[in-house]
Amino acid sequence: MSESEGEFHFSPRPNRADEIKWRPWSEKAFDEARLLNRPILLSISAVWCHWCHVMDETTYSHAGVIDLINRQYLPIRVDNDVRPDINQRYNMGGWPTTAFLTSSGDILTGATYLPPDQMVDALMRISSYNSSHQAEIATRALESRKRAASGVARSAGELDESIVDSILEAVTNAYDPEYGGFGNAPKFPQTEALVLLLEQAQVRADPTLRQMAINSLEHMAGGGTYDHVEGGFFRYSTTQDWSVPHFEKMLEDHAGLISAVALAGLDDILDATTGYLDTVLRDPTTGLYAGSQDADEHYYSLGADERRPDNAPYVDRRVYTSWNAALAVAYLEAAVLRNRPKLRVHAAKLLDQLFHDRYRAGHGLTHTEGAGGQLGDQVWGLLAAVRAHQAGLGDGWLPIAMDLAQHLEDAYADHELGGYFDHVAERLGRLGDPIKPLGENSIAAMALGELDTLSGQPDMPCTQRARRALESVAGLPAQYGLMAAAFARALDRQRKAIKVSSGNAELVRAARLAHPYAVIDPNEDGRAMVCVGTICLAPVSTPAALEAALQEASKARA
Repeated sequence: MSESEGEFHFSPRPNRADEIKWRPWSEKAFDEARLLNRPILLSISAVWCHWCHVMDETTYSHAGVIDLINRQYLPIRVDNDVRPDINQRYNMGGWPTTAFLTSSGDILTGATYLPPDQMVDALMRISSYNSSHQAEIATRALESRKRAASGVARSAGELDESIVDSILEAVTNAYDPEYGGFGNAPKFPQTEALVLLLEQAQVRADPTLRQMAINSLEHMAGGGTYDHVEGGFFRYSTTQDWSVPHFEKMLEDHAGLISAVALAGLDDILDATTGYLDTVLRDPTTGLYAGSQDADEHYYSLGADERRPDNAPYVDRRVYTSWNAALAVAYLEAAVLRNRPKLRVHAAKLLDQLFHDRYRAGHGLTHTEGAGGQLGDQVWGLLAAVRAHQAGLGDGWLPIAMDLAQHLEDAYADHELGGYFDHVAERLGRLGDPIKPLGENSIAAMALGELDTLSGQPDMPCTQRARRALESVAGLPAQYGLMAAAFARALDRQRKAIKVSSGNAELVRAARLAHPYAVIDPNEDGRAMVCVGTICLAPVSTPAALEAALQEASKARA
């Protein structure tokens, strides 16, 4: 086994990609590139990525390509799932990404999959250009850095509740009434958009929105984008009618899909999908979930009596903190909404192990084995801790949530403009360019708002931070359209929070079924008390009375 083969994941089929002298993303690699005065070839791959495997088997197994890269370039290989911050700055439109960089990490040019002949031509041309145009390249790089720095300020904006209406309109305009989902092809699940439809259907008492989400989920689960033998959704469809998928199965996608399916009340799909996750991706010893399962068109074309476990596609057993925390949030929600106590048990074990392995007080959560924490880990971990407290998983979760909120402020916050950057510390290459991701700042706002509601101080620092996080990215939704659905969900929660205090499982379930934004404060009381801001209504003892109280609270909230 070569040094590269031990360090990196290559295609499971025969290839010579390990003969390229790949380096990990590191200061040492950049120093070497500068010392040798070579451009960097950055390959961003993924364990689950079909075309990444094809590139390993073809382009990176071509003798001429191997020789040119080893002689004229400093090759760096990065896994997208391990380093999403690098992918955010260097992705060239998909995976594999083939990025050509200066020795300082500025982009010269790039592409996705390149067959061997095109790669040979690109390697020679770019190496020559890099040697003969140093001054021009340096000027362009400086201008690019300046644009990146000013982008953070341009992302900010004023908060206006009409933004929720605009994003919802973008979702409904993109809705495909024939096949469900959004847009034409390729078609992705767009789970945040589905959840937004389901939540707004309740908040606005608009069944049309709910039917859009249900129609979408039923078409997805009824077509080729669902595995009808083992369960689970494939990553996306190449066709508008969901018939021809890309066959990867991603834990990241399933967290949002479980939330949507549970909110939609589609119990058969919920059970089949969690059955797949718990059978194939879950480690029964730790309770943690693997990151993904490879695409394998032949395997997934087989019937139930033809599939054999020893031929099943490769499962990436690496555990990603953000994805596991997001799944725990979805499981806890589904457990209450659909009366699935087993999901609560699995979420509890997952969170206990995840935080035991990855969390350190005052230092937040790490991302995965050998990779430090990123913003996604902190915000999903924070939301998971807040929801674990609401689910009655123990008194220890609220202090953990408070600590994570403080770590978020200490390590990731923009103290000038508000909001949170996607990573800390490292500044190699374009990692020095600040980015405030819309999705993660939206999740942060949701979690911080719920945390203040639980603390009994709904107008205190976390709520202020939540608002500043949304303000810091409020200029983005106009560009993002339906992709800003998480922002709309977070912004709509910024009005007066609704808190339901109860120790009665039946009433807790009634509260969550009646209002999607209800924050549950567990206690020992068999009744339920509904509060809006600092105003609390009289305790109630039945689901019907609780629903009436929540309707009254909703009017006060408006």
